[in-house]
Amino acid sequence: MNPADVQRPRGARATLRLIAAAIRLVWASGRRDFILVIVLQLLQAAGVFLIILQLQQMFSGLIEANSGGSAEGLAINLVLFIAANVLMGVASVIVNNRRQIIGERVTMYVCGEILKVACLAELDDFDDSDFHDRLQRSAINAVNRPMRLVQSMIDIGRNVFVLGSIWAALVVLQPWIAACMLLVVVPVWIGGTRVGEHYFTFVLRMIPRDRSRIYLFQLLTMRDPAKEIRAFNLAQYLATRWRESMVERIGELALTLRRQLRSSLISTFGSNLVLALAAVGLILLNRGGVLTLAETAVVAGALLLFSQRLLAAVVETNMFFESAPLVSDLNDFLALEPGLVKHRSGTDFKGPFHRIEVDDVSFQYRDADRNALDHVSLKINAGEVVALVGENGSGKTTLAKLIAGLYSPRQGAIKVDGTDLSELDLNAWRQSVAVLFQDFIRYALTAVDNIHLGSIAREPDLADIRVAARAAGADEFLATLPEGYDTILSPQFGKGLDLSLGQWQRVALARAFFRDVPLVILDEPSASLDARAERALFDSVRDLYEDKTVLLISHRFSTVRTADRILVLEDGKIVEQGSHTELMALDGLYAELFSIQASAFIEEDLEESVELPQPVDR
Repeated sequence: MNPADVQRPRGARATLRLIAAAIRLVWASGRRDFILVIVLQLLQAAGVFLIILQLQQMFSGLIEANSGGSAEGLAINLVLFIAANVLMGVASVIVNNRRQIIGERVTMYVCGEILKVACLAELDDFDDSDFHDRLQRSAINAVNRPMRLVQSMIDIGRNVFVLGSIWAALVVLQPWIAACMLLVVVPVWIGGTRVGEHYFTFVLRMIPRDRSRIYLFQLLTMRDPAKEIRAFNLAQYLATRWRESMVERIGELALTLRRQLRSSLISTFGSNLVLALAAVGLILLNRGGVLTLAETAVVAGALLLFSQRLLAAVVETNMFFESAPLVSDLNDFLALEPGLVKHRSGTDFKGPFHRIEVDDVSFQYRDADRNALDHVSLKINAGEVVALVGENGSGKTTLAKLIAGLYSPRQGAIKVDGTDLSELDLNAWRQSVAVLFQDFIRYALTAVDNIHLGSIAREPDLADIRVAARAAGADEFLATLPEGYDTILSPQFGKGLDLSLGQWQRVALARAFFRDVPLVILDEPSASLDARAERALFDSVRDLYEDKTVLLISHRFSTVRTADRILVLEDGKIVEQGSHTELMALDGLYAELFSIQASAFIEEDLEESVELPQPVDR
């Protein structure tokens, strides 16, 4: 994504909107704790105001007492001074205690909102690099930015309230000095907003490269890629690419920090210049007899305290303005939710169905230069076993994804009993479909969980789960695991164990079997099975899915012979359809591909027979 394509916050009004957005975020996450913190900070500010006034009263009383005057009010002033300090100490302890929990609640709220949008996104959205960049930015920011935002907001609030109380005390003691101190706001505001803008631009510029670098790091640290990376000796090569990416990031960060430094110096020098002018004015007022010695001492102390608090406020303001634009970017991402919800809304579907019609459907993936499906039309009747065959890239899996409601056609329509899928509630339709993809997920969970995920609406009854496992041929090895079906199927956690690829395929099949729905889509369900298991699976498909509609995708033509109809795809088009016998009689693409596969097996058998030792006559 080009940073110029994103609206960056500029101007006082935009900055105020960011502050308001940050406050709304904290308010939505934990308003009770937030209110408590605000009240306690106001009490702290009141304590500072009281301390400054009591100091002035005590100094004046001491000077008067040393000159022979009365010291009646000193005891009361001292008690109020101590009480104000105790109040400030207690409030500070409670604020620091609650700040952590507020930060955690904001983090949970932000992550929950991001997950809400991510869960609503469709496959087509995940094919969009811009969506990935926005999601990645939001996800990265959700890890630490909410906590930093809360901390900086609370610290800024405390410092602002304290600065306000000091300024109010200065108004009482010397209005002209107080008026001069108002000028401090200008450099702090200018410097803080620029610091945030520099960092936001850096994040926008780096996020696509950050995603690539994170991917390289995951390749080097995750279990699944480990064997191939070591087999091809790729570890050092990928690690070098990761280091080069980090060096690039550090260089960009150094440039950003130099720009931030210039902006921070504006805040620091500008605010200190105002304080210096106030100090000069204080001396002049004392020398002119406007301020007494006690008043001068207290105002000087107030200015020193103001300076310290201002320095802390500058640091926290810079931190806040680093986080605040990212809050705006987060809000932009979360604003996608209504559109995604609307896309999913529609007529409820409870099934079963009588017919699925694919009517002149064309589909092209994002950034692709040709259609994956081109004017495809077909009808699937309830109870049919329909096989999709063809060479790689012919559009088989794409067609299955469209029928499953995972993508929407770019042209044409997919109808269920005459109703366009675009008019149905997508969640309701998907609840009526079981899909087993060839790149199924191997969940690092228990065997029970791996199968139960096929239908979370059903209770995870072990007897039902074992029925599904037996149908898939998985019960025999799952039941013998150290903890049976409660064994975690991954060595990454506890005493978990991994399975072979063929065993994982059976677990994935069991997951599909456990989902009792009218439409079943099996995409290369036997890719990792041995020949005997594969034949047993396809011979039993009709029994396993009695009264259900099955869409079967396979590269192995010999395994789909029992399908009611076979559809042959080439370059995104259906070029042939019929039964195995009809297609062989047609002597077209199907017959050619079937013969090629069959001849390969025959040649292998002949080669093996030639190599067999000949019997010796004795």
